[in-house]
Amino acid sequence: MLIPAIDLKGGKVVQLIQGEKLAIETTDLDYWIGRFTGYRRVNVIDLDAAMNSGSNDDLVREICGRLPCQVGGGVRSPERALELCAIGAKKVIVGSALFKDGRADVGSAMLFADAVGVSRVIGAVDSKGGRVVTHGWKSSTGTTAVEAAQVLEPYCGEFLHPRGQGRTDERHRYRGDPRRA
Repeated sequence: MLIPAIDLKGGKVVQLIQGEKLAIETTDLDYWIGRFTGYRRVNVIDLDAAMNSGSNDDLVREICGRLPCQVGGGVRSPERALELCAIGAKKVIVGSALFKDGRADVGSAMLFADAVGVSRVIGAVDSKGGRVVTHGWKSSTGTTAVEAAQVLEPYCGEFLHPRGQGRTDERHRYRGDPRRA
């Protein structure tokens, strides 16, 4: 499924390639909302929250009020996942918080699933060089996306799997077939 993305940083819509190189920066939120009207879901990532440098909750709320959204970026606790659902997110994208000591963390995944429901948790398994990376693409876990999906499957309704090309259109629903993770 193709899911368009709106990334937010500093109150603007941006696109960062692999979390670093700025490719797009605009304040024209209406353009992006209009462009993605009609999609079943839109991926919204708060890069400021992800980088621990603030949040764009007002923009997230506005986008979620106008488009069906799954929201991520800085979702470090089940409480934050609940907050995002309360401001309109249909689903929450959880990445780094699902990993500990280089492996998928079942305990953390269970807490998120219990808080918002399995069907609303999207496990982000960003990968670079064949290994899952966390903390803004900075830390490699040594775990493959397939290994992570197999462990996290009972706690995540689906998975988001960008593979380092700087695009966020590579989402896969894992159903036990490692070729799809």
